Amino acid sequence: MKKFFWFTLLIVIVTLSFGASLLLAAEPDFSKVPTAPKPEKLTIVLFEPVEQKAAIEVSKLFEEKFGIKVEINAIPWSNLHEKIIADLTARTGTYDIIFIPGLWSLEFIYADYIEPLNQFWDNPNLPKFDIEDYPASVVNLVSQDGNIYWIPHHGTTQILFYRKDLFEAEGLKPPETYDELFEIAAKFTNNPKYPDVWGFATTPAQGEFASSTWSTWLWSWGGDYFDENWNPIFNNEIGVASLEAYAEAVKKFSPPDSLNWGNDDSGAAFQQGRLAMLQMWPYLGAAMEDPSQSKVVGKVGYAPLPKKELLFPRLGSWGGTISKFSKNKEWAYMWLAFYNSKENTDNILVPSGVAVDRLSTVEELKDKILWQEAVNLSFEHTKERPGIPEITPIIDVWGLAVSKVVTGQADAKSALDEAAVKVRKILEDAGYYD
Repeated sequence: MKKFFWFTLLIVIVTLSFGASLLLAAEPDFSKVPTAPKPEKLTIVLFEPVEQKAAIEVSKLFEEKFGIKVEINAIPWSNLHEKIIADLTARTGTYDIIFIPGLWSLEFIYADYIEPLNQFWDNPNLPKFDIEDYPASVVNLVSQDGNIYWIPHHGTTQILFYRKDLFEAEGLKPPETYDELFEIAAKFTNNPKYPDVWGFATTPAQGEFASSTWSTWLWSWGGDYFDENWNPIFNNEIGVASLEAYAEAVKKFSPPDSLNWGNDDSGAAFQQGRLAMLQMWPYLGAAMEDPSQSKVVGKVGYAPLPKKELLFPRLGSWGGTISKFSKNKEWAYMWLAFYNSKENTDNILVPSGVAVDRLSTVEELKDKILWQEAVNLSFEHTKERPGIPEITPIIDVWGLAVSKVVTGQADAKSALDEAAVKVRKILEDAGYYD
């Protein structure tokens, strides 16, 4: 049987403290530059849209300072992994810098696709980067054998967005349990007092979006994906009950056009005042408070997601890595260090909506980032799906099962049983049961 780091990488349970006393973060000394010739340009691939906005602004400053152009390739989630893997397997080095989620950690490390970054910040001739100003638990998601392979600019959990003006009008508080969420959602759905408002929404679109949000419900119900021997257990009674509840919430309390919603779709609906509650990532908080695109500015509250048996919102993390096949590795490191500098984190990443996890920034801006308290409370317990090399096709299987139930194509038990057979075959072919 394949051996992995069972407790740190199988299912990551993260505890972060943002309230501790912090030393002043050290900025990189950008007077130290690589001796290698400057490339004409660096090429970055990332997930749209939030990181794209921040990367564009930082890259303008980088070009002014170092005279190197930066090409940014922003790719939708649906084919991000495919595009990146195609370049890496071809070893073309098209992309110098690759933004990845922590979920892909083992796949990229085991395949030797990315460079250890500590070799750069430990080089006295290059700027030192203060990686200790990031939560060790998130840094370690993409670390192995003493090497660190990323700078995690983004680390957060799913939270609950809610219309605090509507809640105040009804004398309500954010739900602490899923029973309370159902009661509150029912109050706002099809209520003549609140025309065109629906009680709750999430992201049931087939694939990653559905798998991502259902994971929080599965864990909250006390379920999990695998046992200690990698046998699928998500189709047991607990898993079935969690998916039935998830599908019921979508069918009863979400708009009819929500069955294929991803993050942007559900976020836009909340911005337009169509929803009372939304399971969402904090990065969309900035868009909620932007008067140029939102009708609910100043009317949004942010709270931890409720719980059934346990409080276990899904962890989301993104960071910058350097391709093993880049021809400009030291300059790629310079861009990563520049992008993640304290100054740019505070002045560009945060206003762009990046859910930063740089400890000194979070501590200093906790009263200004409206959703940060909800994130901090959620970080007391959070999980991620197993970061094994086979996780991408497995997520597709989970996401399809969830979509089938939400759209009425299958009941929860049948869909999850079918998914369990498919997932077991993937792992069997990979040698997990040898």
